[in-house]
Amino acid sequence: MNARQFACGIFAATLGFVAPIAAHAEPGITKNTIRIGQSAGVTGPVAGSVKEQIAGAQVYLNAVNASGGVAGRRIELLTYDDGFDAKRTPGNVRKLIADDKVFALFMVRGTPQNESILPIIGAEKVPLVAPLTGAITLHRPVNRYVFNVRAKYQDEVARAINHLATSGMNRIAIFYANDGFGQDVFEGFNTALQARGVQPAGAASFNRPMGDISQGVASVNKADPQAVMVIGSGSEAARIIHEMKKAGSQAQFVTLSNNAADSFIKELGDDARGLIITQVVPGMNSSQMSVASEYRGLAKAQKVEPSNAGMEGFMSAKVLVEGLRRAGPEPTREKLVAALEGLRDYDLGGILISYSPTRHTGSSFVEMSIVSSTGKLIR
Repeated sequence: MNARQFACGIFAATLGFVAPIAAHAEPGITKNTIRIGQSAGVTGPVAGSVKEQIAGAQVYLNAVNASGGVAGRRIELLTYDDGFDAKRTPGNVRKLIADDKVFALFMVRGTPQNESILPIIGAEKVPLVAPLTGAITLHRPVNRYVFNVRAKYQDEVARAINHLATSGMNRIAIFYANDGFGQDVFEGFNTALQARGVQPAGAASFNRPMGDISQGVASVNKADPQAVMVIGSGSEAARIIHEMKKAGSQAQFVTLSNNAADSFIKELGDDARGLIITQVVPGMNSSQMSVASEYRGLAKAQKVEPSNAGMEGFMSAKVLVEGLRRAGPEPTREKLVAALEGLRDYDLGGILISYSPTRHTGSSFVEMSIVSSTGKLIR
């Protein structure tokens, strides 16, 4: 099954068949529809969390469509699979823009994937809402067409280091992917440690696709760290943790929100117990934030299993829809940009989102979670 068939065969089931776009002054807009495009790894090493995130977004989009859409238009989400391969993402995005005439891009997953399409969206002036990455390069310098919903990875690392240090752990090592994503986190890791006057206990990296990591495992274990930050995709992080524990490590393992998915915890099995995961969205079972109860209620009504990764998709869709609403009854891409830049303290239900022409970081929310002995995330 190719990417186009995946999009129409899977997502059309809930959002309706994706029909050809009729001629209109603005790409992706017809009398009855708004077409949104996405490239993400629905197969490959992050497939589990990507599917949870898309399902969460669709829960909200389905609810909006059932209530009449935005200015009478249904929102259609067209997703192409890039297998989490940054070499495939630009081709998908060019096709979405040139052939499918999407109005905007949404929830493109991965740091190198998003970095690879920045020249395209800049040249075509196509807004990208809620990229699924916390890469600093999408926050600074501010890109007029990129609107981040989640916090930066470096914010997550700083919060994690602070948590570990206040728990008495100062010998902290890192095992990271040697690409834009991992190097971004590694920079934040060093900065956070330096702020505390602490040196890294050890560091190892791996190239993608992941090959033999035995030398990295031995190097980090030899440093005898109290904690290890594991920076990679779900399957990569799971493999590192498995192999380090098999080699005798007793360290506290920590990973970031890109792995805050039920599928990742299941993949780790017993080795998930005690794992710390930073979070950039509230827990789906939160009793303090109404966005959580809204998500659970709509997911239950649609017979969709809620998840923590799904919560990010749900919140991202709320931001997209609010931007579309504020863009008015005759939306253009520039009106969407202006509408989002005018968003101030928009309450998602306990999380406030704000943008301006000089700030495209919607939220700085970060909190810690830990996997319990029963495999459940505890906040």
